[in-house]
Amino acid sequence: MKARNDGEVADIVKQHVGEFNEIHVSAAVSRIAKLTARRGTRTLGKSQRDSVLLLLEERLHDFERIRARNVAGLLWSYAKLRYPGNHSAVQCVSDHVLGVVDDFNAMDIANTVWAWATMGHQPSADALAAMERRVLACVDDFKPQALANTVWAWATMRHQPSADALDALERRVLACVDDFDPQALANTVWAWATMRHRPSAKAMTALERRVLACVDDFNPQALANTVWAWATMRHQPSTDALAALERRMLACVDDFKPQALANTVWAWATMGHQPSADALAAMERRVLACVDDFDPQALANTVWAWATMRHQPSTDALAALERRMLACVDDFKPQELANTVWAWATMRHRLSADALAALERRMLACVDDFKPQELANTVWAWATMRHQPSADSLAALERRVLACVDDFKPQHLSNTVMAVAMLMNDIEGDKITIDQNILDRLLRRLEHAAQLRSLDVIDYRQIFLAHHLLSDRFKPSATLLDQAREAWAQQFASVSSSSRSFLNKEVAACLDRLSIAYDVEALTEDGMHRIDMLVRGRTDDGGERLLAIKCDGRARFMRASDGTYRIDGSTYARNCDLRKLGLGVLSVARHEWIRLKKDERDAYLSRELQERGIV
Repeated sequence: MKARNDGEVADIVKQHVGEFNEIHVSAAVSRIAKLTARRGTRTLGKSQRDSVLLLLEERLHDFERIRARNVAGLLWSYAKLRYPGNHSAVQCVSDHVLGVVDDFNAMDIANTVWAWATMGHQPSADALAAMERRVLACVDDFKPQALANTVWAWATMRHQPSADALDALERRVLACVDDFDPQALANTVWAWATMRHRPSAKAMTALERRVLACVDDFNPQALANTVWAWATMRHQPSTDALAALERRMLACVDDFKPQALANTVWAWATMGHQPSADALAAMERRVLACVDDFDPQALANTVWAWATMRHQPSTDALAALERRMLACVDDFKPQELANTVWAWATMRHRLSADALAALERRMLACVDDFKPQELANTVWAWATMRHQPSADSLAALERRVLACVDDFKPQHLSNTVMAVAMLMNDIEGDKITIDQNILDRLLRRLEHAAQLRSLDVIDYRQIFLAHHLLSDRFKPSATLLDQAREAWAQQFASVSSSSRSFLNKEVAACLDRLSIAYDVEALTEDGMHRIDMLVRGRTDDGGERLLAIKCDGRARFMRASDGTYRIDGSTYARNCDLRKLGLGVLSVARHEWIRLKKDERDAYLSRELQERGIV
């Protein structure tokens, strides 16, 4: 124990290992582990260190019994030395656990299970059960670090302890919560969340209080694990707690790694927390700084969170994440693929042709693992982006939809049928065809959901729109169609002039200055569309010419990284529909309007009207 470096320990082992008992072996392994971890005390090369450790391991086999404290100490040391869980020394020492478990104290228990989890060693069911029994016997002796390490280890090993064991440890947490440091706090709530354990409100309140007391000592990983755990457990922390952690994030944002960044914004989005503009800007800056280290899960969680929070990231951030996605697209899992493409569409980010082709290629490779929500999000995103998938991609999705359509939730059903309808109607050029069997199966499932009263107003509106776009190919029953028509009409029931956007008001003012007659908020005859301004003009032969003016914000367009815009799928379908009714269409885009000077706007609108025959 007085050795100044690992070389001195090695010399002692080589000279005296034959005289060692289990205490000496444990002390030697522990000392090597500690000296190896320190700078200035590591003098042995890996092969030299391994040969010394092998001598000590061989000595271990001479002992029929190893004391509890030494068993725990050896396993802890092997974990520190980065031994794999299937190493012969780890197996040898672990075999002694059942014989000495009743002599373990709280720290021995924590060190043992922590070591197993760290090394990826899978102990026997009997060993885990015995450790749990021992936890219950000495739970009142656990200190915060031992508590946190124990539940962290169980969660990491995917071990589900008994309710009695979890309740006992939770009671102990409450008894000593004021002594928890940030790492112990974070590891504890992370473990509970991972094990799907639902702590009492009293325990969560106590932990929140402790978080507030030591928030300035949280590092990025502890911070990220804490908010991730809260979100996973569906715990809604206090405003004070969220604000304090947000302030702490701002103070150490430059030390966040990609996974910690992604887990933090994912947690905020999941909890419905809207961070400050400063916090979002800082996170974006950090994303740009380490974007090349993002893996697919971190990337997907980040863009999903931004989209869910309705945050519009900078063009640079979106372009950087798109580049990173292309670099690692072949490692994306179905949920990551679906969440990413859904997020791009929701944020109205227009992907490059290369990015869309790469996502399609990856989707084809793992389509049989797609779940209903992932299928629904993918086709909705394609429809919104006005992306025309290949025949192979469509066939693969059709096959997968048919395979799991009975597992679709009502929201997935309505989203999918609306997206399919838009895909079949929105694309310029070649029309997309969909297997009629898919539309029929989706409709049968929707009819069943309607009978169970599990559809909401959005579902009914999507059903009505799909019927309108697909006509005879999608014909709900009279009852369902009436419900869907009523839900669609509700969105037009009340319109307040005060709720109209500044763009509507400015365009109306321009029309007034140009002495153009128009109706405000006019409904089309079929009740499908409300028109911001319906202009009535005359043709050369004296007939009436009708022009629908729609004032469209950014949410109606897809924006590429180069700053160019393209109308999205729903807007394209709307404009096509209006033209089928014999109406001219003028879409006044907000991003174009605000670039015009005030004296240019009258001229712009006059020119657009004249091109459509309105004088």
